[in-house]
Amino acid sequence: MTLKGRSDVRGIGIARAADGYQLQVNVARDHTDLPGAVDGVDVRVRVVGAIRASA
Repeated sequence: MTLKGRSDVRGIGIARAADGYQLQVNVARDHTDLPGAVDGVDVRVRVVGAIRASA
């Protein structure tokens, strides 16, 4: 899975899952080309839209 250079990726992190942890990829819009797992670790894609600073 290559996420480097994708302008629609807003963040990547680790999130809790029912049976442990999973990789969470935050994106600007829905994608079907991201894998469901990487090296046996589940991937959760979360559509977050635009990221804006808040006070």
